[in-house]
Amino acid sequence: MFVLCYRFTESILAACYAAFSLAVSHTFWWHSSTPEVYTLLVFLLLAGLYFFDQFERKGIYADLTYSGLFLGLAASTHLLAFLAIPALGVYVLLSRSYRRFNLLNLRGLIYPLIGFLAGFSIYMIQFARMIRNFPLNEIMGPVVGTTFLSQLTTLNPALLGKSLLMYLFLLIVQFSPVGLILGAIGIRSVFRSGNQYLLKVFTCFIVYMLFGVLYQVTDQFAFFLSSYVFWAILMGIGTHQIFSTLPQRLSSLAYSTLALIVLGTPFFYGVLPAMAQKAGLNDATIGIPQIGTGLRDGLAYYMNPNKHGDLQAYHFAYQTLTDLAPNSVVIAEWYTDTDEYFVFRYYVEIVGFRPDVTILGWPTHDPFTFDSRLVMQVIEESFPQRPVYLASLSDPFYASSKLMEEYCIVPESNLYRLYPMSADKRSSPVDESGTNELQCIKAVSE
Repeated sequence: MFVLCYRFTESILAACYAAFSLAVSHTFWWHSSTPEVYTLLVFLLLAGLYFFDQFERKGIYADLTYSGLFLGLAASTHLLAFLAIPALGVYVLLSRSYRRFNLLNLRGLIYPLIGFLAGFSIYMIQFARMIRNFPLNEIMGPVVGTTFLSQLTTLNPALLGKSLLMYLFLLIVQFSPVGLILGAIGIRSVFRSGNQYLLKVFTCFIVYMLFGVLYQVTDQFAFFLSSYVFWAILMGIGTHQIFSTLPQRLSSLAYSTLALIVLGTPFFYGVLPAMAQKAGLNDATIGIPQIGTGLRDGLAYYMNPNKHGDLQAYHFAYQTLTDLAPNSVVIAEWYTDTDEYFVFRYYVEIVGFRPDVTILGWPTHDPFTFDSRLVMQVIEESFPQRPVYLASLSDPFYASSKLMEEYCIVPESNLYRLYPMSADKRSSPVDESGTNELQCIKAVSE
């Protein structure tokens, strides 16, 4: 980020502002402390952009090969990298005077293609391994983007407008209103300067921003990250454009103000959850899924990216697994109960704690076509010989409304345990000791 922005602006201070703003921005920081691939994807994309820009300036085909290599590595990390190709197409159309990369020049195509295939070979090797163990239809959905394509058919202006407003709001949260203004000035500078090298930053931002806005999933904010990176570069360009025209003393004061904004960003994130609570927001109103029976402060978890010293996930998993009945079956579908599924599997499969517990999450099943009858079948096969727990009361995934008609579901060990109903379904069922009445959950809370 710093190197690219410095190359585009020739200003150390503007490049520092862009790089540090991205470093403390909410989504980048949040994903830097979680086991996700998005920050690695960003690094590889920027590396590819760096060498592509170098090829444009010097015409050395080795740089084009390196650019293809890093793009291939990025695609092996996440298929979002392929969006760089339409971004390049838009760049070629807008630049007009572009001459270095001639599509009719076979030599110009061979070098990046070799580099790309070398980087993307990692994905192909893994894909070959997967098709030997899983049905092809279970792994082809993400490859061809079926979820994204299917959503386009149901998109309407209201949903699109809501998504755009959400993007704008989160962009301000990342970089403050000042960053929003400087980025807009950066876009204006790209078109007014006549510098075609800057244009590819704008086209990358547009393509990745549009994809994030159109891709409406529960973790949509994660798919905004790639566009935030290019917006940060535009902020650096806008900063240099404005501050370079100011007198030295005023410019120093302006950069000092930007430094204070960057330094104050972590403190802002620290108080943001409390501000949201005072505004009447909570996990349910925002749509934050609860963990187990509701032990996590979702506002603090998602709004404050500073996870230093945060061991709540480990404590939750250890305490929950410790309290589970022997030979339990825990149903935690990987998509709707992501956090529970992976931390439980870590303790059971990696640490080797509670090997008698079975964690079921159906990780190879497409969550958008998941059939809750799979859960019903597991329960019927396991119950009552083995204790059965649900990670949540998700009706779409677990048919919990139907389960409540057949079983007594009670909060237990931070999860939801199934007990047999009483014979006449009138009297309250009792626990395993036969003495304590159970207070069954009667309905799924919306």
